[in-house]
Amino acid sequence: MAKLDLKENEKLLGEEQASHVKKFLFFPQPNPGRLYVTDKRIVFRATQGRMSSEFEYNLEDIESFSVGAASTIKLSLKSGETHKITGMFNKKLIKYMEEAGLKKI
Repeated sequence: MAKLDLKENEKLLGEEQASHVKKFLFFPQPNPGRLYVTDKRIVFRATQGRMSSEFEYNLEDIESFSVGAASTIKLSLKSGETHKITGMFNKKLIKYMEEAGLKKI
């Protein structure tokens, strides 16, 4: 698995194993991978499952994030799109997102 290529003057705040939950035929399907949080963007890279579960957003494209049951993270984009992240390291990811300056609701 390749490491995230950082852009010029970009700092990695943290990375953890996580699953991006996407609907497939009306059923939620977790896609394992790694979530990277930098001071400029959030990136999910799949390690198994559907490669279509991968995403990358600049921080300014993210409206906010919220935390649900079992520390499930929901990213809300300014476009109205949402992404659900689950995993046993979500508490660390929440800390990284707060450090990145994302609004928690």
